[in-house]
Amino acid sequence: MNRLVLAALALCFMPLPVVAQTSQFKGWAAISRELSTRIAPADEPLDLGEFLPADDMEDLLGTWSTFGTEHTFRNGVPNALNLMIWQVTLSGFANAVGETCKKDRLVLHPRFSETLHTLCKWPDAAAKDEAVLQGFWMGVMGHNAGEDEYIAWRDFFLSEYGGRKPGETIAAMTLAITMNPRFLLHR
Repeated sequence: MNRLVLAALALCFMPLPVVAQTSQFKGWAAISRELSTRIAPADEPLDLGEFLPADDMEDLLGTWSTFGTEHTFRNGVPNALNLMIWQVTLSGFANAVGETCKKDRLVLHPRFSETLHTLCKWPDAAAKDEAVLQGFWMGVMGHNAGEDEYIAWRDFFLSEYGGRKPGETIAAMTLAITMNPRFLLHR
C-alpha cells in the first residue's frame, strides 16, 4: 500500500506540460502593408510611421531581425507597452481617416475614398446603408474577421453613434476595426 500511496503522490506532484495558447501581433510591416494594400493607391502606400508616438518605436510592435543566419520575429507577443503603442498609433491613424471628411488628410484608393465620402454624410441614411458600411468594414478589415464580427461592429455604431458627427464616428469605426484582435494578431 505504501507504494500505491507514493505513486499517487508522485503523480500529483509531477509537473504538467504547460500548453498556453498565445498569439502574436502580425507586426509593424504586415499591418502597414495590409492597410496600404486595402485603402491606399498602389503607387502611394500609407506611412503609418507618421502616427507613431516617437521615432523608431515600430521595433516594439513586432519586427523581423536578422543576425547571421538567424531570422527571428521580435516584440510580437502582446504586452502592456506594445499594446499601448498600437493604441496610440492606430488612434492617430483613425483620427486621420475621420479628418478626411473635412480635408484630404490621406491619399486613398479611389474605391475606398468613394465609400469614405459617402460615410462622411453620417448620420444621413446614405451613410448608414448596408453596402456603405460593409464596404468600409471590408476596406479596412479585409477578410480577417467573420460576418458575426461585422454585424456586432455595424449594430454598435448604428445604435451608439447614430446621431454623432461624421469625423468622430468614422474615427471610432476605424479604431474599432484596427484594434480588433482579428486585425492585429496572427490566428
